[in-house]
Amino acid sequence: MPIDKEFHKKLKPVGKHHEHYVWGQGKIGAAANDAKVKTDYESEGKKLEPIGIHGTFVAVDWDDCIADGACLPACPVSVFEWFKNPGASGQDQKLSYTDKSDPIREADCIWCMACVTVCPTEAIKVDQDMVSIHQGIKL
Repeated sequence: MPIDKEFHKKLKPVGKHHEHYVWGQGKIGAAANDAKVKTDYESEGKKLEPIGIHGTFVAVDWDDCIADGACLPACPVSVFEWFKNPGASGQDQKLSYTDKSDPIREADCIWCMACVTVCPTEAIKVDQDMVSIHQGIKL
């Protein structure tokens, strides 16, 4: 299921990670149906639960992210890195399929849409109009 284009109207910012906001509560998404993701959650003794969305104008729905990693090398300005392997931005540098693509340099986005184009689960939304929403958030 693709990222909800209206997530900012349905979810609330529940925190901040690096310089981007985290929106929650999430949903049971594409990750819950992916065999590799389910296997890695089970092997790590973790339960698949709604996580939410990281970022506002470069938003990644972590409930739909299957740790494919195609967005990391596709981004010409290195907006993303792996959540569980900070500093790593290679497609195969995830620690497991429980990892997530993290838009830690959201403000560096140049609106090229490369990440959106390559995401197999359509878990990424890039929208320059959302910058004003990001700027207006009060936690």
